[in-house]
Amino acid sequence: MISGSCSCDYCGLSYSGGGFTPDNRHHYCCYGCYLVSEIVQARQEEGIAAWLLLRLGIGAFLSMDVMMLSLVLYTTSEQELGLPVVRSINWVMLALSTPAIVILGLPFLTGSLRSLRHGRIGTDILILTGAVSAFLASARHTFLGSGPVYYDTATMLLLIVTLGKLLEANAKSRTSEALRDVMQLLPRTARVLRDGVETEVPTGELRPGDKVAVRPGENIPADGHILFGECSIMESAFTGEARPRPVSPGDSIYGGSANLDGLITVGVTAVGDLSLLGQVRRLVQQAQQQKAPVERLAERVAATFVPIVWASALGAALYWGIGRGDLERATLSGLAVLVVACPCALGFATPIAASLAVGKSARAGVLIRSGEILERLPGIRLIYFDKTGTLTAGTLRVSEILTASEDVNAEELLAWAAAVESGSEHAAARAVVSEASARGIEPGELLSFAAFPGRGAAGEVRRERVVRKVAVGSLRFLTERYELPEKLACPHSGDSLTSIYIGWGSRIQGRIALEDSIRPEAGPAISSLKMAGITTALISGDQKQPAERVARELGIDEIHAERGPAGKAEIIRASALENPDRVAMVGDGINDAPALAEAHVGIAIGGGTDLARQSSDVVLIGDDLSRIPETLALSHFTYRVIRQNLLWAFGYNGIAVISAFLGYVHPLVAALAMLISSLTVIANSMRIQRWGQTTVK
Repeated sequence: MISGSCSCDYCGLSYSGGGFTPDNRHHYCCYGCYLVSEIVQARQEEGIAAWLLLRLGIGAFLSMDVMMLSLVLYTTSEQELGLPVVRSINWVMLALSTPAIVILGLPFLTGSLRSLRHGRIGTDILILTGAVSAFLASARHTFLGSGPVYYDTATMLLLIVTLGKLLEANAKSRTSEALRDVMQLLPRTARVLRDGVETEVPTGELRPGDKVAVRPGENIPADGHILFGECSIMESAFTGEARPRPVSPGDSIYGGSANLDGLITVGVTAVGDLSLLGQVRRLVQQAQQQKAPVERLAERVAATFVPIVWASALGAALYWGIGRGDLERATLSGLAVLVVACPCALGFATPIAASLAVGKSARAGVLIRSGEILERLPGIRLIYFDKTGTLTAGTLRVSEILTASEDVNAEELLAWAAAVESGSEHAAARAVVSEASARGIEPGELLSFAAFPGRGAAGEVRRERVVRKVAVGSLRFLTERYELPEKLACPHSGDSLTSIYIGWGSRIQGRIALEDSIRPEAGPAISSLKMAGITTALISGDQKQPAERVARELGIDEIHAERGPAGKAEIIRASALENPDRVAMVGDGINDAPALAEAHVGIAIGGGTDLARQSSDVVLIGDDLSRIPETLALSHFTYRVIRQNLLWAFGYNGIAVISAFLGYVHPLVAALAMLISSLTVIANSMRIQRWGQTTVK
C-alpha cells in the first residue's frame, strides 16, 4: 500500500492514497500507467515487460476466443446446433474464460482492496462486481446444463476497461511530456573553473558559488549571473518567449537556457530544487496533486454512485425475477446495470481536463499552483496591477538631477544616493547606481542599511572620510525626517517622471527624477482583459503623476497611488470583500507580496522577487503580460470542457442505467457503451491540448 504523496513513474502526475505499485521501487497512479510503462516504454527489465505483454496478450486472446464462440450461439439457434453442442460450447467458454478472468481481473481485485483499505469505494469494485457476477451466473448455468451464459460479457468487460485505462494513461502522460522535456534541458556535464583550470564535472555536482564556462551552442547548466562575456540566450522552452534575450555581465540567467552566440562565464547561484527548473517541476506537481473543489465533488459523487448501482442492479433482478417471473431477463438486466453504470467517465472527467490545462499553461510559461486556483480563474472580474516592473519595463533611467542649493552639486548628490541604493534591489535603486557608474562616480562605503518597503531606504555612508546618515525615497518618506527646501517643493517639469529625494543633516538635499517605459505587451493585454469584461486598476507605491500617466496611456480607469505594502493589501482586502472570488492582483516586488496574498488570485511575474512568487497563486516565468488574458481564456475553456464531461457522464449513466433496468441493453452492449462513454470524455478533454494553437505563442 502506498501512503503519503507519490509521483507516477510513467505520467509524472503526483497522487496520494491509492495508486499501483508492483514492487517497492516503482509507483504508478493507476494500473493503466503501469501497463503503458511496461509494454510501450519497457522501462523495467525485459523479462518483466515481456511477461506483462504475454499476460495481456493471453487475456485478449482468450477473451476474443470466448467472443467468437458466443457469436456462434447468438447467430445460430439451439435447435440447429443441438443441445449437446450448445453445452459443449458452454464448457469450452468456461475453460477459456476462467484464466482470462484471473489474468485480467487480478489488477482490479488489488485495486478494490486498496481502495477499501483507504476507506473508499472506487470504480474498480464496480467493474470487478460486474465481471465476476456475469462469470459466476454463467458458470452456474453451465453446471446446471441450462440457462443463458455471459462469458463474453465477463471477459470483454475486463479487456475493454483495461484498454480504456491504457488510453487514459496515455492522455494523462501528455500533461507531463513538456515538463519532462524541460527538465532534460540541463546538460549532463559542466565545465567548472577552479584555480584558472577548466574541470568537467556532472551538472548535479554544481554548487552555488561555482564559476562555469559556457560556449556558444551549449545550454546553461544552472541558474546564475554572468561574470564575463556577452551573448544572446534562448529561454522559449520554459518562458514561452520566442525571441532571444541579450545578456551581459551582471544579468541573471536560468539553467536550461541556450547560449546562442557568445563565450560566457557564469557564477552559479541556484541548483537542483532551488533553481527555476526545479521550482517549475515542484509547482506543476503541486498543482496536479491538489484537487479542485469540482474534482473532489466528482469523486464523492462517484463513491456514492457505486452503492446506488448495486441497489439498482438488485432491484432490476428482483423486478424481473420475482415481479415478472422472467429469470433470464432478471439476470440480463441485473448484469447490464452493473456493467453499463460503471462511472469510469465520471471518475476522470475532471482530473484529465485539469491536468491537461495545468500542463499546457506550464508549457506557455505560466505556473498554476493548484486545481483550486484553476477553478477560481474563470470568476475573476477585477484585476489590480502594480506599476513599476509590472506594467512598466522596470528599467528606469535618470533623466534629471536637481539640488536644493549650490552647496551640493549633482555629482555629489548622486554619489551619496548611489551608496545607499547599492543595498537595495528596487528598480529605482538600480537606476541610480547605474547612473553613478556611467558617470565614473565612486559612491561611498555603505556601513549600515535599512529598507522601508514602498517608501525608501536609509543607511550610514562613509565617503572621503566623511560619515553621514543618508535617506533616499519618496517625498513623504523624506519629509518625515527632514525639512523640505522651497526649491524642491515645486513639481518637476514632466508628469512622466518618478522622483526620489535624498536627504542628510537637517534637510532634503536634492531630487533625482527617473523615467520608465511601459511594456509593449501591456496595452494589448489590458485591452484583451477589457474585451473579456474584466475591470483593471492600477495600484502603486509611486507618486500620483507618473501613475496617472501610465494609467492614461493604458486605458486604466481606477488608480491608487502612493500606497505602501500595507496600503496595497488594505485596498485588495476591501475589494475582495466587496467582490467575493473575483479579485486578482498582479505584481513583482517585495511590497506587492501582502497584496498578492490578500487577492483571491495572486499573479507574480517571473522577473520579481522570490517573496512575491511564494505569495502568489499563478507565476509567469517570463515577463509577458499577454499570458494573463490567455491563461484566463484557457481556464474558461477548461471549465467548459469539464462541465461538458460531467454533463455527458451523468447523462450517459442516468440513461444507461434506466435502459438496462428495463432490460433493453444486453450486458455485452453495455460494456461497449461504457468504453464509448470513456473515450468520449477523453477525446473531449484532449481538445485542451489543441486550444489556442494559432494564438498562444
